[in-house]
Amino acid sequence: MWSRLPILAMLSGAGLVCGCASTYPMPLPPLTPSQLNVAQQEVQAQASEGQPFRHHVTDEEATTVLRSAVEKIGPAATRLCHEMAVGQCRWTINGSQDRSLATAVGPDGLIVINRGIMEYANNEEEVAVVVAYGFAHHSANHFAARRNKQTAGSLLGTIVITAASVIIPPLGMATSLIQTAMESGMNYASGALVASYTKDQERESTWLAALILYRAGVDLDKARGMLMTMARVQGDKASGMMNTQLSGPERLAAWDEAVRQIRASNGQLPPRA
Repeated sequence: MWSRLPILAMLSGAGLVCGCASTYPMPLPPLTPSQLNVAQQEVQAQASEGQPFRHHVTDEEATTVLRSAVEKIGPAATRLCHEMAVGQCRWTINGSQDRSLATAVGPDGLIVINRGIMEYANNEEEVAVVVAYGFAHHSANHFAARRNKQTAGSLLGTIVITAASVIIPPLGMATSLIQTAMESGMNYASGALVASYTKDQERESTWLAALILYRAGVDLDKARGMLMTMARVQGDKASGMMNTQLSGPERLAAWDEAVRQIRASNGQLPPRA
């Protein structure tokens, strides 16, 4: 079972863990009606072809592609997190047996990737963009900034801690052991709050996720395929991806504008607004 697979964990070399109240607001101008219209038309055209194909993946395949994506983008994400110096730079990536096309973040750098992500992904780049969103939210301190506003009803009950832990060496950076859950199936819902992000925060995380992939040398056009898949599955409604309030077309438009700016600046992080 996917729920019994090892936790994938990454710890940054410097081990920055910030309980800061501050975030990293970025100077992102509003999306224009023209940008939104282009994205909307693209989603509608893709939607006319029907629902995206769901692939069958084994536990081993799911673990392999997730591990590879984390190893690929982890170093770039860690460097960016320390460059921003406001958020959580220690991350634990856990697989959930949930087959929905969604993911979530929790306290202490927790990032939960649903099995559905692996089933819909057409390549490793599409898995990497989902992981990058988790890194981005924690790096910008979005979760910590909003967790106090959450209610008991927002507890995430689908996260399952597995029996073992595997430390993924972040390509040259130091690693250390993390505490592991001793019983398979241990419920983590008591502490795993799902943050509800604003559109500005979700746009920030989109920009940062694209920057992480750019710096890691990941094909941004291939990675975009996952955002299109989500938009097709979810339609024009607000997406379930990390409880963002952006619709599928809005996220695509935000991604395209972020990629344009990142390529133009050759991967520079803009100054805080």
